[in-house]
Amino acid sequence: LPSPYDILQTLIYGFSEADYAFAIFESLRRVIIGYLLAVSFGILAGIGIARYNFLDTTIGASLTALQSIPSVAWVPLALLWFGISETAVLFIVILEAFIPCALGVRSGVMNIPREIIRAAQTLGSKHLDLYIRVVFPAIIPQLVTSLRLSWAFAWRALIAGELFVSGIGIGQSLELGRSLADMSQVIAMILIIAALGFISDNLLFRTIEKNVREKWGLV
Repeated sequence: LPSPYDILQTLIYGFSEADYAFAIFESLRRVIIGYLLAVSFGILAGIGIARYNFLDTTIGASLTALQSIPSVAWVPLALLWFGISETAVLFIVILEAFIPCALGVRSGVMNIPREIIRAAQTLGSKHLDLYIRVVFPAIIPQLVTSLRLSWAFAWRALIAGELFVSGIGIGQSLELGRSLADMSQVIAMILIIAALGFISDNLLFRTIEKNVREKWGLV
């Protein structure tokens, strides 16, 4: 293992002379695009699965099984379908982030007390109005937790995908360090991944989740 001084020197050189900052920007751009698409489809799919029993017994059960597959297992399939391209990385990110979001929303909808739904229907709320004014506000705490979990899955999937495709990114820089037997760069990239994960989870998602839970009276 390299010494802490060697790793520090690598980080200094990487941010001043190499493309570490641009690699981080490109990775964040990819993961944000894939994450936003995944959660958009995931919310709609989760509501649909919870609403229709046929979808729950078919698609819902399939998603539960697919969630156990690690993101790196999708890489060969993505490469065969989309080639060594950014599209392959986005496919892996979207797939990995979509599943926990859809399942989390499904769980949130199905755990809403039936008395609340019946009361809203008695007061005249139905169809789209029922979902906008009752169902969606009721699942916000569960949704925030699902969004946090989806981000973690998306971040891991991004790195797994970038290891096998060309271009600039944190995963590519990590793979470059391995191919050059440069352990300082490998450890530096791992530290950057850990730092970005810590910042996004603890300073963003955990704060939002805490505030939502307090507002909804769950703390």
